[in-house]
Amino acid sequence: MCAVMEIKPRLIALISGPINTGIDKSYLFSHYVNRVNQAIERSDHFVIEPITSCVDADALEYLSAYPVSPDRVTIFVTKAEDGMWGTHFRSSGANVKVIKGQMSRDRDAALTSASTYDILRVQTKEEGKLFYGHMWQDGCITNTERTWKPRRGIAEIEVHS
Repeated sequence: MCAVMEIKPRLIALISGPINTGIDKSYLFSHYVNRVNQAIERSDHFVIEPITSCVDADALEYLSAYPVSPDRVTIFVTKAEDGMWGTHFRSSGANVKVIKGQMSRDRDAALTSASTYDILRVQTKEEGKLFYGHMWQDGCITNTERTWKPRRGIAEIEVHS
C-alpha cells in the first residue's frame, strides 16, 4: 500500500496597516502580533508594501527579529519605489518584486493577488480624524482599505466606518 502525502497549499499573508503606528510600536503589538506569530508558526510567507515607516515597516522589523527567514518575505514595489528603496530591502535578504504598474493602487492589487489572506486593520473614522486632523476627508480610502475591500467583495466606493 502506498502512503498518500497531503500537500498543503502555501499560505501567504498580506500585512498592511496605517502609517501612524507610534514610536513604541504599540499599534503593531496591539493589533497584529498574535496573528503574525500564528502565521510564523505555520511557516506562512509574507508580502508587504515598501513603506519605511508604518505597520509594514514595523512588521518587517518584527519578522527580521523573530527571526523569520528573509526568503519568506516579499516586498512589492513600483519601479520608482525600487529606485528609492530596492537596494535597502534587497540587502536585508528579502525578496523584492517590482510590479508592472506605476501607482500604489497597482501595487496593492498585486499584493492582494499574490497573497491568500490578510493580516491588516482598517482604522476607524475616529482614528483617522485624530491622526489627519484638519486634513481628514470623509470618504477617503486608505491603501489598507483598498486592499481589504476586494477580498471581501466590497466595492471601493462603499463607505467603511
